[in-house]
Amino acid sequence: MWGDPMTMSIASVLPTAPQLLCAFQGRRFQDRVLLRSAHALAELHERRAEIGDSLLVAEIDCRRIELVDDINDWVEQELPQHRSGALVHTESLGAVVDRMARSWVKANQVIDHDGAGSDNTHKHWYHLAELVDGYTDLVIDVAGGRIRLPEQ
Repeated sequence: MWGDPMTMSIASVLPTAPQLLCAFQGRRFQDRVLLRSAHALAELHERRAEIGDSLLVAEIDCRRIELVDDINDWVEQELPQHRSGALVHTESLGAVVDRMARSWVKANQVIDHDGAGSDNTHKHWYHLAELVDGYTDLVIDVAGGRIRLPEQ
């Protein structure tokens, strides 16, 4: 599977889950478009969680949609995908990254509020771990030609 030039190309273009988590945190994201967008999504989710004004929340959500679209546009431009026989994934990569950013922010907020040992903290970090595993599986399946990302 990994010997195929297209597979290797896809695997080298898409960031790994740990790279995304570093970008959410604000580390090592400047050099890649997708990671910069991922960092911006995490910042927006942090701001969104702190705001009570519905107008500001709506503005943040509009910016999030723009960033998700930016990721999806980048994917269409930069990512060669197998088309024949591949199932279409239910979500765009931008939507997946946005969900991961939201979960990362929430998990960090809960650990800060409830402490590392709480059931609530465990629940949120477990959810984030599931999303990380799902993202990793998605990258492997896209690289292997079993799944393709939806066209925008």
